[in-house]
Amino acid sequence: MKGIRSAFVLVLLVVAASVGYGQAGASGTVTGTVTDSTGAIVPGAKVTITNTETNVKFTATTSSAGDYNAPNLNPGTYTVSAEAKGFQRSVTSPFTLTVNQRARVDVALKIGAVTQTVDVSAQGVSLDTDSAALSNLISQKQVENLPLNGRNFMQLLLIGAGAVTVGGEQGTMRQGEGNAISVNGGRPEGNNYTLDGLVNTDAALVTPAVMLSQDAIQEFKVSSGTYSADQGFSATQVNIVSKSGTNQPHGSVFWFDRNDAFDAKPFPTANDYASGVATANPVLRQNQFGFVLGGPVYIPHLYDGRNKSFFLANYEGWRITNGGRQVTSMPNPAILTGDFSNETYQPTAGIQTTLGISSAPRPLPAFGTNECSVLLSAGFNCMPVDPTTGLAFPGNVIPSPRQTGNVGLVAVKNGFWQTPTIANQPEGVTNYFKNVGFPLHQNQQTYRGDQNLGKLGSVFFRYTKADYTNISPYNSGDLVHGYEQYFQKQTSWTVSHTVSFGGSNVNNFRFGHLTANAPQGGPQITPEAVSDLALTGVFTHFSALQQTWPNVGISQFASGGGSGNSYTGSDGPTWEFADSYTTVHGRHTLGFGVDFRRWRLIRNLDDDFYGDWGFSSALVQNNSGGCSTSSGLCGTGNAVADMLLGYYNGASGYVPGPLSPTNTAGNPQDHVFNYFAPYAMDDWKVTR
Repeated sequence: MKGIRSAFVLVLLVVAASVGYGQAGASGTVTGTVTDSTGAIVPGAKVTITNTETNVKFTATTSSAGDYNAPNLNPGTYTVSAEAKGFQRSVTSPFTLTVNQRARVDVALKIGAVTQTVDVSAQGVSLDTDSAALSNLISQKQVENLPLNGRNFMQLLLIGAGAVTVGGEQGTMRQGEGNAISVNGGRPEGNNYTLDGLVNTDAALVTPAVMLSQDAIQEFKVSSGTYSADQGFSATQVNIVSKSGTNQPHGSVFWFDRNDAFDAKPFPTANDYASGVATANPVLRQNQFGFVLGGPVYIPHLYDGRNKSFFLANYEGWRITNGGRQVTSMPNPAILTGDFSNETYQPTAGIQTTLGISSAPRPLPAFGTNECSVLLSAGFNCMPVDPTTGLAFPGNVIPSPRQTGNVGLVAVKNGFWQTPTIANQPEGVTNYFKNVGFPLHQNQQTYRGDQNLGKLGSVFFRYTKADYTNISPYNSGDLVHGYEQYFQKQTSWTVSHTVSFGGSNVNNFRFGHLTANAPQGGPQITPEAVSDLALTGVFTHFSALQQTWPNVGISQFASGGGSGNSYTGSDGPTWEFADSYTTVHGRHTLGFGVDFRRWRLIRNLDDDFYGDWGFSSALVQNNSGGCSTSSGLCGTGNAVADMLLGYYNGASGYVPGPLSPTNTAGNPQDHVFNYFAPYAMDDWKVTR
């Protein structure tokens, strides 16, 4: 019964005294031993840890083993002083405490009056001997001074060994900013991103939700191996700490500019000259600007917040157009009207060898010839044959009344393929060159306030809001209908309270919320085009961004229309509260805590509601079985002609199932997760 009672008391301590899990990744700890000049321990000594930038003090009392412990300290510069009856007061020189560090500062007292003070060098060592964690610290100096393309702090993760970029959906949505990271070969899903000790992971994209501004980051640490019980949830911890104000006002205004006008001209090719883009660089307009301001809260004649009240305000804006050059093949305008009379092709080396012909452009061969058979096997087009007669169309022109393919009608009518920049090129030759650029806009703001409450401890509150809007080409050669639109809205706020009970007990409570909303879609199809497609059985209720144009692919040319797989609905609100309780007894530092997270993952990945259509020149070879035409042909031997006549090689799209909702398109999924993680740990110093 005694053992059962002890276990019950332990559980009660975990749940009652520690109503949440305190993410140690947001703070640091100063620990050490106080001795006299002979090396004997000094129990009951008063130890004061002072933040030199804010003059905020934390007080602890040494245990019966002479040890003290000061957890949940904001990263910064500190001094440690110790005093006891019959000894002189001893003060160390300043030292730096980093995020998630257990800094050991031992103090030796000399006999004398307490009114006497001895200044000594701090005993903090670079090797963290009080923690077995394997980690990599990115200091404030590195964050501020290392050059970062795009001012993206995620690039600093790559400084540590074993961290590599593995792409990811987030990078696409932000033009490369915020790609997924693999640490020590682990999957990106194994990374737990925290901001000021609470969750900062977009559960849908498995990347950081809030990309905190470089000027608002105090520092961060990546823990990828063994770490203490007060961290968890994933294999790798990426702990980010926001910056707080100090007693000295500080501020800066910044603007970074990149522009293609500053770049050297590209080395042109013959096609570049012919297309008229030889002397133009791809568009690049990268402007990043903002400010950061921090200091004490001071209102003349009303309130002096030095040593107790501090603020920090930060804003960062992006206005980026990061362009490129589109190099592709577009159909010659004549064949989109059904006129193939002047269409030619450029033989490849393989075709030249097989047919024994030169590399000179040649007219499309008639269907049924040996040359046509070779071209069809190589994915090229032939001169279209009339499936109803098995003969060539008169003049190699498909009459307008015969062009009854609904998809082809919509594609041609709405200009899925842009006019070639080099006219009348043979099939197989690149004929479209264009410099393109799409905008990325971002606004982010962060506000933080810190308040020293004296005997009631200290509290801070941080609020961050970020909005991204990005447009980028994706899965389509059509720059009018085939780009994707990405919209992201993230908000994150955290409140934290730390209080000391006596000199040996410390409690930290944190509570916060994260919103990670990241839908994506494309340009909306017109009602007229929907009517022309004449599809049946489709949804009638759509949310924003779902009604994208169909994608149309044809042999030998870039696809046109909307981008495939463009729509995604994504929302992931998360609530979290956490608390940690630390107490020192002799050589034992006991920690209890529990972390509770509740988050929703709302996803709708169903898309392509108007289909993705494929047209292939080889369809005529593969589609003759069961064909009802008198010629026995169901296809023309030419992908563009097949599109105009409605002989599609393949089609895909979302088809509703028997359980699909009727009030919205697709199958939106709403998952609710509850995560409860109590812990208890004992740091036992077997020897001094």
